[in-house]
Amino acid sequence: MGLNKARKKRLTGVQVGLLESSFNSNRRLDAQRKLQLATALSLPPRQVAIWYQNRRARHKNQTIELDYKTIQIKLDSTLVEKERLEREVDLLKQQLHKAHEMLLTASDYPPAFPLSSHSASDGGDDGGSSFPGRMDGSWGSPPIEELYATCLASPEHQPEKEYPHPHDFWAPSVVYFKNDTEEE
Repeated sequence: MGLNKARKKRLTGVQVGLLESSFNSNRRLDAQRKLQLATALSLPPRQVAIWYQNRRARHKNQTIELDYKTIQIKLDSTLVEKERLEREVDLLKQQLHKAHEMLLTASDYPPAFPLSSHSASDGGDDGGSSFPGRMDGSWGSPPIEELYATCLASPEHQPEKEYPHPHDFWAPSVVYFKNDTEEE
């Protein structure tokens, strides 16, 4: 075995360069090409074949490592997105729970704008009024007003695009809030 190691010599830079360029053009080595390379490089054909076999194995490992890194980057990105979506779902669940509680509380209150049986316009002056407040002087149901304000004030839940008409058949199904002070 010691004789084989003494006989084996390393390839020169020129030999490696020629083998690499040949490998890049064709990863498989046929018998004719093996003899051409062996003659051009002054190497035994068996050494050229072994170099090709080793180079294919290195190439396969490099490809696997590159694929692994690409998949790892995609996985990391997906995990970050998953965590963001989980936080958003938790926030939406909290908002839904709060809105549900406000609606339940609001259903316990009388209507915000009760209609009286006599309005000021029909001449009845029995103390009834078309004034929207309740008889106790309060202004409607605070939880509904709070819910409405919460819905309007929450910028992350506003539509990203404004469509020309809220009933546009082709527009996506989103809730439209339009400020009355905006000019078109």
